[in-house]
Amino acid sequence: MTNEPFEFVDAHHHLWDLKSGIRYGWLTDKPFVGHPSGDYSAIMKDYLVTDLQREGAPVNLIKSVHIETADGEVDTVRETEWLQKVADEHGMPNGIIARVDLAADNAASELDRHRQYANFRGVRMLSFIGLDFLDDPAFRRGFNELQKRDLIYDMDAGWPQMGKAFDLARDFPRSTIILGHCGFPKQRTVPYFNEWRKGIQHLAKAPNVACKLSGLAMVDHEWTVETIRPWIEVCIEAFGPSRCMFGTNWPLDGLFSDYPTVVNAYREIVSGYSADEQRQLFRTTAEGWYRI
Repeated sequence: MTNEPFEFVDAHHHLWDLKSGIRYGWLTDKPFVGHPSGDYSAIMKDYLVTDLQREGAPVNLIKSVHIETADGEVDTVRETEWLQKVADEHGMPNGIIARVDLAADNAASELDRHRQYANFRGVRMLSFIGLDFLDDPAFRRGFNELQKRDLIYDMDAGWPQMGKAFDLARDFPRSTIILGHCGFPKQRTVPYFNEWRKGIQHLAKAPNVACKLSGLAMVDHEWTVETIRPWIEVCIEAFGPSRCMFGTNWPLDGLFSDYPTVVNAYREIVSGYSADEQRQLFRTTAEGWYRI
């Protein structure tokens, strides 16, 4: 092992300022019923970049990627604009993944509006109940506009959608797709794990797809190193360290732990990997795929 200092790039986190005028319906209205985190009322308050930097300091957080959060905002460019101002002042987030409806008629022009901001890197379309639109012609038309602009698709997909996800990656080979939250496993049973593992292994055959190791506490609220280990190990075995990156899903996963505990759990799980492989998992894979 090398003695170089540990450095962490958080590939998945959120920020919000409820006084900004940007609408966060899930945080300012009643809590979203059915959210996998359960009762998240404890985080229905401002979470600023200074909070993230303070919590990440013990594990040497050096860069970050922000994933869209303003679910109730009509003009999603407002969130990107705010985040760019935050980044210009505080040095992060270094990458911004915004919300754009790729199936909408104005998807191309919306992408160009987001591209005015230097740290904008791509798009996520969130769904808790499954992504049945991955083979929809309107979505694919917008996805092509994403590919033409060399932008990232941050994909929310569970194992039942892995076949469609693979087909999308195959049909758009110049696209960059990053699977969120290990494929967001929503159950912790052996049959579910086996189906999820087959889905992950299938999707990993697409070379233009990477995998984010994050968000496991949203379903496993009393997680331990050993309960999250199998999910992380399967992803790394399938995708390899050059296509896997760690994220915290902060502050949502902060409902169930603290920031250094999560990162140090990841470090324990991958302690058997080489120094270079660990560097990829914690820093350079995210830097390369998100171009930060």
